[in-house]
Amino acid sequence: MSLALIAVGAVLVSIALFNKVPRLTAGRLPAPRPGGGVAAQRLSAPPRLRLAPARLTEQGRALLTTVGGSALIVAFFLTLSGL
Repeated sequence: MSLALIAVGAVLVSIALFNKVPRLTAGRLPAPRPGGGVAAQRLSAPPRLRLAPARLTEQGRALLTTVGGSALIVAFFLTLSGL
């Protein structure tokens, strides 16, 4: 339980601090070959995970920081209590 809260809290606080979110971008298709068949059509580059701007307002950043920090504090006290 506390590990899940640590992970969630760390993600929320890092989004608020860096103002970036991960985004999956599609791969590129290869250039068509002359005389190429259907079997030759596949992705030349696999999908990637990139960081995109989160476009958070000050209130949004404050909310993410508050909720993420609270999750980290609760995880700390759950760990101290042995749960």
